[in-house]
Amino acid sequence: MTEKELYPPVHDLFEKRGYKVNAEVVDCDMTAVKDDEFIIVELKKNLSVALLAQGLKRQRTGADVYVAVPKPKQYSFSKFRSVFSVIKKLELGLIFVSIRGGYSFAEIVFEPKPYTSNYKNYKKKKQIMDEINGRTIDTNTGGVTGTKIVTAYTEKCIHIACILDMYGEMSPKEVRAKGGADNTLQILSRNVYGWFRKVNKGIYAITDEGRKGLLEYPELEKYYTELLTEESPEE
Repeated sequence: MTEKELYPPVHDLFEKRGYKVNAEVVDCDMTAVKDDEFIIVELKKNLSVALLAQGLKRQRTGADVYVAVPKPKQYSFSKFRSVFSVIKKLELGLIFVSIRGGYSFAEIVFEPKPYTSNYKNYKKKKQIMDEINGRTIDTNTGGVTGTKIVTAYTEKCIHIACILDMYGEMSPKEVRAKGGADNTLQILSRNVYGWFRKVNKGIYAITDEGRKGLLEYPELEKYYTELLTEESPEE
């Protein structure tokens, strides 16, 4: 079982409970948010000291932290009693994931306890929450490596590229009027991905590289193109 395989059942577990779930958020494998509840889940193939240390680091954001691992094949409560005691002592929660043929599911073995340390990294929490709130739909999979991660910044670039692709050359102000990000000018001028070009003073257009870039994110390209079509029906 790979870490990538752990993600769907854990995602479904929290989504069915009404949480907004995101993958790969500022180094966290998975986040789940509902009202004032803030949860981080770290996915790993093995229960290890390194995983527990990672969980402790995530606790500093003030989140309730779970570690999720494959359910041991020879599982018995008595055999894992001492391991459970250590994890509980660290105030972490534990999730077991089972994959049986085409059917997989995640189960919460026990919930995390409220983080009692006086030290909390509010800056890190804000960074994570800003990233979560900056995403519209989640196209990432938790636990992957060597794969492009769609960040909130990437999504803003995709939105702007869709606007320019649909309407042609525009000023940043016009792009914002079509729903582009507040920092559209900065995104266009920095041009991190090479998707945009300045065609005149204060006027920008999408590049061929930008159109190719949109093809790499079909779900978001479809989402924003349909959104723009709904907002600007043909007259």
